[in-house]
Amino acid sequence: MQFGEVVEVEMPTLAAFVKRLRHRRGWTQRELAQHAHIGIGTVQKLEQGDKVSVGDRALSVLAEAVCDDEHERAHLRALAGRPDLGLGEVASAADMAALLDQLTSIPAAWMVDWTIVAANDRYRQLFPGLAEAKSLPHWMFGDPRAKMVLPGWQFEATVMTGLLRHYSAVVPGGGVTGEIVRELMASSGDFRRLWDSGAVYVRRPDVDRRIWSPHTRTMIVQRDSLIPAASGWLVIGFLPGDGD
Repeated sequence: MQFGEVVEVEMPTLAAFVKRLRHRRGWTQRELAQHAHIGIGTVQKLEQGDKVSVGDRALSVLAEAVCDDEHERAHLRALAGRPDLGLGEVASAADMAALLDQLTSIPAAWMVDWTIVAANDRYRQLFPGLAEAKSLPHWMFGDPRAKMVLPGWQFEATVMTGLLRHYSAVVPGGGVTGEIVRELMASSGDFRRLWDSGAVYVRRPDVDRRIWSPHTRTMIVQRDSLIPAASGWLVIGFLPGDGD
């Protein structure tokens, strides 16, 4: 497969997710219905992909019955058409570019639809090639420098895959995230393996990450902060000693 080639990929669905979680518990459909306090017919319709109305309370009980953590519960809600995420435009693109020009002591970037639209020099030094990549996931799975600067690449890649799985469920049809998933399925064996694992995340479970800096040839720990800004995210990295 060539990088950038688009292939068909099975995107997340409520039916597949509920069935996967039920199988993980080792339950029959009837046992799931009993644990979730919903009718067996509702379970059957859910797993068949039929349109079925599940209220917020019933959805919460179902999530508590089959989900292991907040990531899976939020993902279940998103697949059911009730995503918890919302993002409004709170700054202009010009404001964001000007802000990054002023942030020189800490790594900072502006990300829209998984793409680094602008970044300051310190961010570019920490993550070589990322600002020029088609998207953050493309860099993670397609640029060998990602594994060089991220000693915990396996964990980072697993979280990235889980985030892509969830966000592709938030927008009908997957949106930009779905397009990225399909491209990575065609180009990266690592991504296909992690996607098949079924991992799902709604945010990073650990805000700290170890980074090997090729610029200073030292290992650092960076704490990321994501701030909604201009239909995207302001990505701020706090290094040891920055405000501690």
